[in-house]
Amino acid sequence: MHPTRGSAMNNVSITDSSGQPMSDKKDYCDSANTDSGFLSGHNLNSSEDIVSEEQHRAVENNQNIAGSHTVGASEKQPIETETDLDSGMIPDEELESGNLGLMDICERFDRLMKRDWMKTFQQDEFGETQLHLAVYERNEDLISKLVANVPQQFLNIQNDAAQTALHLAVLTEQPKVVRRLLVGGINQSIRDMDGNTALHLACSLGRAQIAKELLTPSACSELSQGVSYTKLPQDLEQWNYDGKTCVHLAAEAGSMETLRCLINAGADINAREGKSGMSALHISIEKGNEALANFLLDECPLLSLEAVTYAGMTAYQLALIQDKRILIGDLTKRGAEQISLPASDSESDSEDEMISNYYGASAFSATFSGLSAINVS
Repeated sequence: MHPTRGSAMNNVSITDSSGQPMSDKKDYCDSANTDSGFLSGHNLNSSEDIVSEEQHRAVENNQNIAGSHTVGASEKQPIETETDLDSGMIPDEELESGNLGLMDICERFDRLMKRDWMKTFQQDEFGETQLHLAVYERNEDLISKLVANVPQQFLNIQNDAAQTALHLAVLTEQPKVVRRLLVGGINQSIRDMDGNTALHLACSLGRAQIAKELLTPSACSELSQGVSYTKLPQDLEQWNYDGKTCVHLAAEAGSMETLRCLINAGADINAREGKSGMSALHISIEKGNEALANFLLDECPLLSLEAVTYAGMTAYQLALIQDKRILIGDLTKRGAEQISLPASDSESDSEDEMISNYYGASAFSATFSGLSAINVS
């Protein structure tokens, strides 16, 4: 039991089991101060003394009943406990001792959260940070300031479309900003919601200058500002979610300069895309791009003329199907094997004829215009 509290308790005479007033005992009340019931600071140690005194007091009462002498406060031995209570407050002498491991971490975290750049990289309702917005606004000074003063991982924050600031710099055609972000250590292998890296986007848009920036390693002079980062190798054969590599996207865009940058960087010009297995040469023929086809035939010594699609179709055969006479001649001059079209399946032909006779010849050539009413009567 704790010492008495309040004036009302002072008028009550409390005796022990032998009839001796408790107030006459030396250890009955160690302090006249009232107790709030909360433990903090130095009171943590006194709380153990209170427990110790209560237990010793019980022993003393039993000894008084048996005729033994009362144990003095100076003879009491404190009870050792293994668990130290913590009020959450740090005593003054601990602050002066220099042992501030946890305190130092908390203070540093508090200072970190109060820094201006932390607020700068909070995302809005579209998931975009101030760096994304600065790219939209083409504010190169703010971009340089943000890149130079924040940890690298904050540069890789993606918006709701999974785009980093690097994706946006490519889309808005800002090669200088692209270079600044790369030197700052942004991760250029991050994909957007369509599986496109920044290089995929540059190739699909035919932006050779930006593709060159993305493919050029950082020079020592660019890192003289004290910026250090781990350069991630680019996978030039990586498909996007449509099964296309950078080579296929550049071929579809008809950008020969972008293709030249990719080839110089070591990209596979004969890579097949994931859906139909077409190479860049197949794409040039399918689109009827004679200039691109001639570029591939003249400037790509590793180009394979006999590469086939997943259907087993060579570039020459594809040109035959599409009746591209000029491209057929160009392929023939470059040594393409003149392979005739594969023979059609007679069984399939007969089935097609049966369906054509039943539904009419125009059923296969007419374009489907949508749903129409069905007569179920």
